[in-house]
Amino acid sequence: MIGGLPSGFSDYYPELARYGGLTAAFLATAAEHGIDLGDELRAPEPDWTPTAAQFDSPRGTMWVNLWLEERGFSIKLGNSRGGHPWAEGATPDIAEAAGVLAAWKHGATLTELSERFPFMTYTRLSQGYEDGNPEAVMWDLQIGDPKFEEYRDLLIALRAEPQLARMFPFFSMWTLRLAKDAYREEPGELLIRQQDDGSYLLWSSSETEEDQREFRRLDDLVAAAAALRNTL
Repeated sequence: MIGGLPSGFSDYYPELARYGGLTAAFLATAAEHGIDLGDELRAPEPDWTPTAAQFDSPRGTMWVNLWLEERGFSIKLGNSRGGHPWAEGATPDIAEAAGVLAAWKHGATLTELSERFPFMTYTRLSQGYEDGNPEAVMWDLQIGDPKFEEYRDLLIALRAEPQLARMFPFFSMWTLRLAKDAYREEPGELLIRQQDDGSYLLWSSSETEEDQREFRRLDDLVAAAAALRNTL
């Protein structure tokens, strides 16, 4: 058995048994193929998570996990400046997977990465983070999402206010949240809930629902939200 998984699992991944874990297998494969993952890297001994591996890059942690039912190395490129991953993909070729990690670690753009490794995919929001405008991209995505059609007038009105347009909009439990910073894990936020009767409730992440302010007019809500932003 490898890492508590059935013995048949090793048929898909003979490298794990040969090298003692996924990290060691990646480093050995990289050395064999002349792929630069960094001379400073060493496999943990003992490797307590032999079926998973993670590597650092200037843009965030890179994770590799294994498929269970067939051979496949699942790659996720984490974003150190936001919770949204840069790119994800999978390949049955460990040398290809190592090539992805090396290319990303050494500065490949999302476009360059996907052109060289077509199985690696990324989203419009990832591109927005790379271009430095995730807020504008997220506003476009939310306004254009049919799921939030009933909130479209609200979103358009909020975005028209310059201070609010610099915030990062997203929905959680059908409450619109405007984050002051798209790059921090716990930024200050404005919360807006659209009521069935057409009214709006507004409060901030530093307040409780008891502090909610109610508005009947959309322009009054926008003005109050812009003022409340300055308190975050």
